Amino acid sequence: IAPVSKIDSFGFRNLAIDIAHFEAFADSTGVGQLRECFSELKCLAAALLDRDLPVLLLPDNYQARRKKYPFLSLEKVLAVLEKYAGTGIGEKLMARGGSVGNREFLML
Repeated sequence: IAPVSKIDSFGFRNLAIDIAHFEAFADSTGVGQLRECFSELKCLAAALLDRDLPVLLLPDNYQARRKKYPFLSLEKVLAVLEKYAGTGIGEKLMARGGSVGNREFLML
């Protein structure tokens, strides 16, 4: 599998959906605490989808960020955001008058 070179808000959303499926699978195996293996990744995906992320990343909001996203690694947020490429296909849909509403987009 080739490394990810770009990601957009739809990619973040799809990642969050994939994680939910991984957790459901983990629960179905009966292996204790397997679901917890996805905690850090789930936290990262949720933070990337949070409209308040830019505010939470400010140094003054350290406590609020830690409370809301206890497993969040700022180094990993930076690594992902370096690959952020706008709204990607969503931008094309909006330009064509697609059916996706503005409120469904994450704009960083």
